[in-house]
Amino acid sequence: MTEPLISVRALRVSAGRTVLVDDIDLDVHAGEIVTLFGPSGAGKTTIATAIAGVAVAGTVVEGSVACRGPRDSVRIGYLPQHAASTLNPARRIGTALAELVRLRRHRLGAPRTDRATRRRHLADVLMAAAFNVPDEAIGAVLGKYPFEFSGGERARLALAQVLMSDPDVLIVDEPTVGLDPLARAALLTGLDRLRGLGKAVVLVTHDTVAVEQVSDRTLFVRAGRLHDSALPAPPAQSPPRRATRSTSPVLSLRDIVVSQRRSRVLHGVDLELYRGELVAMIGVSGAGKSTIGRAIAGLVTPQGGRVMLGGEPLPPLRRRSRAHIAAVQYVWQESAASFDPRRTVLDQVAATAIRLRGLDRDTARHRARALLDDLGIDERQAGRYPAGLSGGQLQRAALARALGAEPEVLVCDEITTALDAPLTDRILEYLDAYRHRADAAILMITHDLRIPLDRADRIVTVDAGRVTEVDVSADPADPILSRFLAADEVGHQRAIPNR
Repeated sequence: MTEPLISVRALRVSAGRTVLVDDIDLDVHAGEIVTLFGPSGAGKTTIATAIAGVAVAGTVVEGSVACRGPRDSVRIGYLPQHAASTLNPARRIGTALAELVRLRRHRLGAPRTDRATRRRHLADVLMAAAFNVPDEAIGAVLGKYPFEFSGGERARLALAQVLMSDPDVLIVDEPTVGLDPLARAALLTGLDRLRGLGKAVVLVTHDTVAVEQVSDRTLFVRAGRLHDSALPAPPAQSPPRRATRSTSPVLSLRDIVVSQRRSRVLHGVDLELYRGELVAMIGVSGAGKSTIGRAIAGLVTPQGGRVMLGGEPLPPLRRRSRAHIAAVQYVWQESAASFDPRRTVLDQVAATAIRLRGLDRDTARHRARALLDDLGIDERQAGRYPAGLSGGQLQRAALARALGAEPEVLVCDEITTALDAPLTDRILEYLDAYRHRADAAILMITHDLRIPLDRADRIVTVDAGRVTEVDVSADPADPILSRFLAADEVGHQRAIPNR
């Protein structure tokens, strides 16, 4: 076998007295995809950042990470778990990508190219990042700012930024998080294409579909160490009982219209949520799902229509009372960005009950500890700053923070995407218990078809800013759901390969 591009030997990463990962040996060769697979908090991201040479405050890295030849002879591209945060919110996408093209051309001493050639190159890189844009639409896409894209689209644009440097080794942390099955298939095809070009890929994931489709070698990460095999799967849970719909909705959307920069995002959306029910909302990236969630939360002000709580109009967030804010809670897709890096996770979770429920500090902290523990975050982890938790742990902490308000309506935007299957089931079991106990309505925005098919009382699909309710009692006729089912092959048992 050829000399590896990267060799990792005796890697150990610690934070104070806590050992995060230990005794990691790993070789990565050109033309292969090596997968680090494991549950949230197992140490996958810590290994990835150490290999990429990314400094993490408060940690100490020991051991060796050696590249073939001098360090600068092997270009390493790194896409972090919260990839969308790497985009500059004040710069148009085309401007940012074009600057990277110029920097690479300058480094290689290549001559200037004409505008048409540069635009074709940008389109090719976007395609490699599963962001397929028709030729006639490339100008409009490049002229947008990051906030005008969905969370899944921003993650793929961040990948395009990394690919602009033409790395020899690409380290990608949970790249399929927030992607619908169609976009995920396109992204995995792009990674496979990079492998065919001789690139090495280190894929950090809990996505069994990604492992099955593209992994050459799968290394299982548990408690900060590498293993050659996975733990046995837990027994399947019985689906919970369906909610009995109450006579009147707790929350309603009436003819909601939202536009951004003269482009219509939502077209007269009507939606009702009833107490005690779980409604799953699915659709391709950019269809308008998160915009609906943000409109419910008051983070987006509709140009037309009304958001109603218990039959009364809800104003935008800045004009909502504490009672309104407590009643309607939103856990958004990019949860890590919602935490203050200077305060512990426990303090931030407790702050919700102090501010919205009027609890004293000690009682709020006690309840916050219990909530976090129920969601798989122990007292030691809760006492850390956000940088000390994984993406999946921060998603769960964000959920605990929202539940601390005891909401009547809970909007969850892709909260299980960074979680492995056992943790996903644990979170869904907890939410099922909460909605029945509190008689609350839950809107679950998701790309994971396990949720709507196994647990939801109703499914709605969003396509180009319009909403349709789906009946899955028979073979689904809805075109969006049918395409998702075909891409995801739901219902088939998959074994994780150990190549």
